[in-house]
Amino acid sequence: MKTTGIMRSDKGRILFVEDEKMLLDMYHDFFERNGYDFLSTGDIKEAMTVTQFEKPDVVMLDIIIPKPENTVAEQGYDFLEAVKKNPLTKNVPIIVFTNLNTEKDREKSRQMGAAAYIFKKDTTPRRVLETVAEIIERYRKKAK
Repeated sequence: MKTTGIMRSDKGRILFVEDEKMLLDMYHDFFERNGYDFLSTGDIKEAMTVTQFEKPDVVMLDIIIPKPENTVAEQGYDFLEAVKKNPLTKNVPIIVFTNLNTEKDREKSRQMGAAAYIFKKDTTPRRVLETVAEIIERYRKKAK
């Protein structure tokens, strides 16, 4: 797992669940430069552990994550379902960040409790940052 350090940023802590190294490195650098703590993993089991114990302010979740035996699977949905069913993590906002761009996937994500849905190929790091900041702010207000 990749982290920025042990300090907790006032802006927020992001868990980025992604298997594409180039994308992961780009967003890691971008969010760090903008004052966020950044945790990342391409492993769904590790993502569950981190979500439960680190309590990130937001999870950015890819849906298509290879399983350890190198088969491609929609493990992101399994993660989303597990997080929302767990009393310790159900309030952690999840932004689906994926190359899937169908209305069916958008609707499924919304029904499963995703806070937002971002199509990777139709966005910029700046727009992703704006969405993350807005979601963190909205959820912090709810928690008060």
